Amino acid sequence: MDQGVPLASPQHIPLIDITSSIKSNSRDERSAWELASILFDKIDSSAFGNISTAHQASYEHRVRKDRLGDFWSSICKENAQKAVTNASSAEERAIDYLSANALVKACQTLIEAKDFRLATLVSQLPADQIMAEDMTSQIHEWRELCVLSELTEPIRALYEICAGNVCICEGKKGPIEDQAKTFVLSQRFGLDWRRAFGLRLWYATKAEAPIEDAIKLFHTDLRSDETVKPTPPFVYNGSEELAWIDDKSTSREDIHWGLLRLFAASKDTVPTQSIADIVLPHNLVGHPLDFRFSFQLYHALAQLFPANTDKAKADQLAWDFAVQLEAQGEWLWSVFILLHLSDPAQRQNALLDILARNAGSIPAPDSAFPFSTLVSDFKIPAPWIWEAKALHARSVLRDHAEEIYYLQKAGNWIEAHATLCGVVGPRCVIEQDFDTLHRLVEGFRRGKDTIEEAWRKGGEIYEGYVEFVVQGEGRCGAETVEKLLHALLESVEEKRGDFGFEEGIAVREIAGSVADVVAKGGYEV
Repeated sequence: MDQGVPLASPQHIPLIDITSSIKSNSRDERSAWELASILFDKIDSSAFGNISTAHQASYEHRVRKDRLGDFWSSICKENAQKAVTNASSAEERAIDYLSANALVKACQTLIEAKDFRLATLVSQLPADQIMAEDMTSQIHEWRELCVLSELTEPIRALYEICAGNVCICEGKKGPIEDQAKTFVLSQRFGLDWRRAFGLRLWYATKAEAPIEDAIKLFHTDLRSDETVKPTPPFVYNGSEELAWIDDKSTSREDIHWGLLRLFAASKDTVPTQSIADIVLPHNLVGHPLDFRFSFQLYHALAQLFPANTDKAKADQLAWDFAVQLEAQGEWLWSVFILLHLSDPAQRQNALLDILARNAGSIPAPDSAFPFSTLVSDFKIPAPWIWEAKALHARSVLRDHAEEIYYLQKAGNWIEAHATLCGVVGPRCVIEQDFDTLHRLVEGFRRGKDTIEEAWRKGGEIYEGYVEFVVQGEGRCGAETVEKLLHALLESVEEKRGDFGFEEGIAVREIAGSVADVVAKGGYEV
């Protein structure tokens, strides 16, 4: 509870547990959760093998990078294999294999093409500092000697990768016979951003370097020479998942890159970014009105990075998801989502509104579903539910007797009393429905003391009249008659005869009945 209003406070659980429970058919959603687990979950000590506990912290970045490398290879494999089948040369096929970290296949391809020198160099990837420096010097010497023009672009690209350069392959200007084209490796060989980042993760940073170095390198390249942008797969693959015309589709950011940036920002290597901006549905699912994944991922990450949260955007996300769920008929889950709103007053109003809209779906017995779920699991105060049902009875069912019953259950004696005196009481008198009137008056027994003055001038009339009718003419006691007369006089004096139509008829009916009995002396003193 927060200031008397229920509040949902998500607790941190390992992201791997969420990953294993995901039932979505979307591969990208599952892989996003898996990536988040790799980046942010605490690494179990069993992953360090025989390394002592005292030294495990020193190797944590290596274990995490190895896991990321294996994962990244798996999400790049499919597109890399497609590119391999369309490649026009062995060297191009080798580059495509390398873009999914398939080193063995890249080497086999080069060996089959009898390019043993390149196969030998590629087999040594990732290059250590000595190899990278040697290859960089070799490429520079070729450029100075005007030899680059004699090498095909795929071969040049492979040598650049061996030198640790996976972005710009610099050419050579001069006479036409010595010219070599400058090209961006990812653009020249049709790599998507994931495979372009993979080249930096596996070959442009040292094996012992942490993940954030590769992220920083790609982040820097994106702001200079790198042309492939980290757009979601449903954009660059032309997927049918993109269920709307998005004029800004090319500016959308793949959630995988957002998670990588968030990780690097936590290491102070790239600028920080709000979690709410990372998990926009435009970036996750390609549909601006599907907020489920965005909501779940936001709150999972918010537990890890509270400094990167944004209350206003988080609240808007909760509102949007709640509206989506209610529109889909899942109003009970919508209630749960609204429990995440940060402002108590706003949260209370939202909860009262949705309960009012869906009160007809809540059975009256407070032990039945979903009443019990609302109260026991969501901690919704029971009076809120009863008041919502009262409003539904008044506005939709037009059943004011039921309205009073629910108001009594809610403990709202003022509203219940006003409805009794203004609508139901007079109607029961006119229609001589004394059973209903007796039941409703009995319902005030535990609350009429809280509205003592108003009850004396209103409800007491109907309470006395019920007793009067039940006892019957000639058998009711003087106390009953006197109480009824006193209540009538106070009511007339209070309202000065300004009664509603039905109320006025009822008061005259009651007054006439009592007057007849009094005139006949038909009561016991």
